[in-house]
Amino acid sequence: MKRKLKYFKKFYLVVIGNLIGGFVAFQLSFSMLDMINIAIEQNWELFWPTTIPMIIYALLIFPSSMFNAYARSYFLKDAMTHMKTDYMKLVFGKNINEFQKENNSAYVSALTNDFNLIETDYFQSIIGLTESAIGFATGIIIFAKISPVILFIGFGVIVINGLLSSIVSKPVQKHNKERSVLFSGYSGFVKEVLSAFNIIKNNGLEDRVRKNFYQKSEGVQQKKYVIDKIMSFIFAAQTANFNIIFFGLMLFVSNLAIQGVITFAGIAVVATNIDRLIWPIQVVSESIPKIQSVKAIFKRIDETMVNKETHVETEEFDEFKKNIEFKNVTFAYDDHTVLKDINLNFEKGKKYLIIGPSGGGKSTVLRLLRKYFNPNDGDIIIDGVSLKDVKKNDYYGRIANIEQNIFLFEDTIRNNLTLYKDYSDEELENAIKKAGLKDFIDSNPEGLDYKILDNGKNISGGEKSRIAIARGLINNANIIFLDEAFASLDRARVKEIEKSLFNLKNVTIINVSHVIIEENKHLYDSVITVRNQTVHASA
Repeated sequence: MKRKLKYFKKFYLVVIGNLIGGFVAFQLSFSMLDMINIAIEQNWELFWPTTIPMIIYALLIFPSSMFNAYARSYFLKDAMTHMKTDYMKLVFGKNINEFQKENNSAYVSALTNDFNLIETDYFQSIIGLTESAIGFATGIIIFAKISPVILFIGFGVIVINGLLSSIVSKPVQKHNKERSVLFSGYSGFVKEVLSAFNIIKNNGLEDRVRKNFYQKSEGVQQKKYVIDKIMSFIFAAQTANFNIIFFGLMLFVSNLAIQGVITFAGIAVVATNIDRLIWPIQVVSESIPKIQSVKAIFKRIDETMVNKETHVETEEFDEFKKNIEFKNVTFAYDDHTVLKDINLNFEKGKKYLIIGPSGGGKSTVLRLLRKYFNPNDGDIIIDGVSLKDVKKNDYYGRIANIEQNIFLFEDTIRNNLTLYKDYSDEELENAIKKAGLKDFIDSNPEGLDYKILDNGKNISGGEKSRIAIARGLINNANIIFLDEAFASLDRARVKEIEKSLFNLKNVTIINVSHVIIEENKHLYDSVITVRNQTVHASA
């Protein structure tokens, strides 16, 4: 999360609120000073003219405090909302292949634990430092008018506490970074356990899960305990320091009063404002270690957002016009070669079936076509330009992906079909009919407004597949990629949908599937078999 300054656009409200509070406190202090001096002199003529301004400034404390609290809350809301939104933008800026390699619990952890720490230990600490700085400046002005000698003690203590804060911040920073990593693992474990609920219950794995959960949870809590111990020591030292400074300053001020350097009224003002010197010292001592510790979290978040592949895409893509050609393409996952020196040609408007054994590489061909990966060697050419140079957003706008593992939003069938884009009723009806969804939609009184719950728990797997297929059809894509899209459908429905796909004019269909309808197989323009790092295409 670099460029953090842009999240401080509303910080001026916090500064204004504190300046107003400081001004009211300054005026109130010297109104009180004048009132006490006049009372000691028993000058009743000036007593009320002096007291009334003091009362007015005392009444202003409430609205100024309210404004300050509002400004603080508004700034935090604005800063955290924009930071989280920018983070999500960065997440979706990740390359698909790199995102899939990572455990997405790191992102969940960032949006929960890490951002909570950023809010409390970074932004709130900076707010505290600002409030204490303005309060300290107000105190300096007040004490300078009463006795400049008092200030030397305050400055000395600030230097000492600054050095202490710098020393203790490093171990806190280290432990906070380690806790962030532990919390990421904890979040991933919880997500995995909840996703595998049925397997755990059906196979009697509850005791094992509880044991592993205890270990993960204990690791996170132990690290927090270590951090709390360090912070407890710091706070205890600061409290002791606060009391020493308070009583030392009061002793010093009392001595000045005995010597006649300041009046009784001056003692009263010092007593009521002494926390303006001491409180900022404590806030600085607490805040600096917190702010320093969050640096490690910012660094970790930044590292997860970096795309290792930085190839610059320069070619625009408006429409698929001619063909996609694999030229001597080799691809490997780390050291495991999946495809070697393969050559393929996919022509516009034709229909292709890709088959092969599990793990043979057919899904890898599809991932390369989808631009999830670039070849290690060779090239993929689309309409005369390298696919790796084509801008992702342009390309993704012209293709449709129909997956085996389908995700549905907790929303209406309509919004799950259109994915929140505008389509005519005719376009919707056409896609629904071709995907075989009409009977299902007509059977529900709500029709297209029927609400899907929790990624489709209230509909069958076949219905989920048909919704995904209809998504691709309604998008009017130039190319439709199917990745085991028929796995949850009965053969009659597969046969029917395949025929609908064959009837799509000027749309290229590339279907990776182990579900093969022999009666339809000959309708494909080419059947491509992928096995043992090679491909074989037959008409």
